[in-house]
Amino acid sequence: MIVRRRGLAMLLLILLLINISGCGKGKETAKEKQLNIYIDTKDKGSLDILKFITEEYKKDNGKVKVNVNNPIGGKIEEDISKGGESDIVFTSRNNMMKLSKKGLLSDMDSYYDENKISERYYTVVKAYGRFNDKYYGVPLIPYTIEILYNQKALDKLNIKPPSNITDFGSMLKKLGESGKRIPVIIPEDLDINNGLFSIIVNNKVSMRKLESIYDSGASAYKSLNEMQQAFDTLSDLSKAGGINKNTFEIGNDSTVDKFVKGDMPLIVATSHYAKSFKDENIKVIGENMGDSSINFNIPVVTESIMSVPLNHKNGEEVTNFIKFALSDDTQKKLVEKGFITGNKKVNNSKGGGVKGSVIQHLQESTEDGVAFVYNIPEKLKGSISSKVDEILSGKQSKKEWEEAVDEAYR
Repeated sequence: MIVRRRGLAMLLLILLLINISGCGKGKETAKEKQLNIYIDTKDKGSLDILKFITEEYKKDNGKVKVNVNNPIGGKIEEDISKGGESDIVFTSRNNMMKLSKKGLLSDMDSYYDENKISERYYTVVKAYGRFNDKYYGVPLIPYTIEILYNQKALDKLNIKPPSNITDFGSMLKKLGESGKRIPVIIPEDLDINNGLFSIIVNNKVSMRKLESIYDSGASAYKSLNEMQQAFDTLSDLSKAGGINKNTFEIGNDSTVDKFVKGDMPLIVATSHYAKSFKDENIKVIGENMGDSSINFNIPVVTESIMSVPLNHKNGEEVTNFIKFALSDDTQKKLVEKGFITGNKKVNNSKGGGVKGSVIQHLQESTEDGVAFVYNIPEKLKGSISSKVDEILSGKQSKKEWEEAVDEAYR
């Protein structure tokens, strides 16, 4: 009887140990089933898309606890340095470059391969995530910077739409003489001067070359003579009477509504607003022009890039989230909401119009489509913008680039 009791006690002890072990594993699994997302972007459009993607992910992954940290005035470098508190980061390309240089971001080559990004996404998408020949991020959604006109509004002013680049210059001059200003609607943290200047710079300077000397000092930048050529081109446009400091103004959502109604003849806007430009009177400048010189690199901007901190902990959920966000199904849902994505397969160019033009521009985009401001350090942006301002005010030194570099690195 004693032997039986001992045997029974031993059996109960073994079962208890197995149960405790099982509970421990359950807790460990539960702990692993979470994802910490750090959002370092203030762009409203990007935040709306991010909210949509994270909410959709939560619906499909109910067992995963998703923690979203969107700090106000947070210091991303300090925040993601804390071990395991951030699994995925959404930030700007400039921050991606700075963080990768400090060894704080994971190389995402394996994610690119696993999700076949090179096959499924546009070239400019890959270019935005690349730095020093490694991939450190994937853009959320790329936006082209487009110049559009409203045929109905031009008719009121008795101005014909441009058929070549010369006509376009004449149109700008006529609009200026009539007192019409051109609204510019670009992401909030993108300076209007630099946003417009990118249309010239991205067709004068190799973005690969600009990226390769990122924050390498004054002498490295001064050797980039092509930048002065861009300033000279801007000066020529200004002298011809096409543009000056009063030509452009900052626009907003209500400006888009006025443009669509035909109250404004010309607008510069990102493709974020393409879903609003369905009217047949709205066309993209450059389409169907006979002059081949207008086939230039259309600047592409993106305010949010998905990166993975080096010290992330929830690797499996990171992989699952990236796969979900980049999947054709998720991208299709974004298209259904009116967005034009970086995914080649899901975008539908049928019907042409503004949407078709944007998709064509994305298809033709290369690494030289990355707006130049995302390949230079912050301190250079301000000095370049001030030089653009001077030229539009009628001042030119022919040494704008040298002066801009000296101001940034003095």
